[in-house]
Amino acid sequence: MNKFLQRLFLFEKYEIETRLSKKEILKKIDSFADPEYTDYCGSISEEGFFIAEKIRKSFTGGRSQNPFAPVANAKITEMDGMTTVSLVIRMNLLTLILFAPIYLMSLITVILFPFMLLLTHFAFFKPAKRLKEALENLIIPGDR
Repeated sequence: MNKFLQRLFLFEKYEIETRLSKKEILKKIDSFADPEYTDYCGSISEEGFFIAEKIRKSFTGGRSQNPFAPVANAKITEMDGMTTVSLVIRMNLLTLILFAPIYLMSLITVILFPFMLLLTHFAFFKPAKRLKEALENLIIPGDR
């Protein structure tokens, strides 16, 4: 039921436990969020980090970005030799505010709802899954 509600309200919440220290995780995230070398940009702080998909520049000089692209907010806590990274992946806040009324109204229509499900699946949940897997691969390999 929890996974259903997260999907319905367009966010994902989960935790990653690792033996890496907070400092090591932040160092890895800092290099991962370098827009010159990856598709993500972000910032780190004492409590955690923020990562978003960067805006891509096209060869025509314009810019493009999936407006539904996921952003990840994380809080890192250390306790008893284990570090827990609590992540919330959601849409960009401005997009969520503009899209939420349309999305909620589509829930009461039979015709528009399947279209909205497909749109959110391909525009938000698939990129969110890629971001989640990238962060897991970045944080967990030290334990293996």
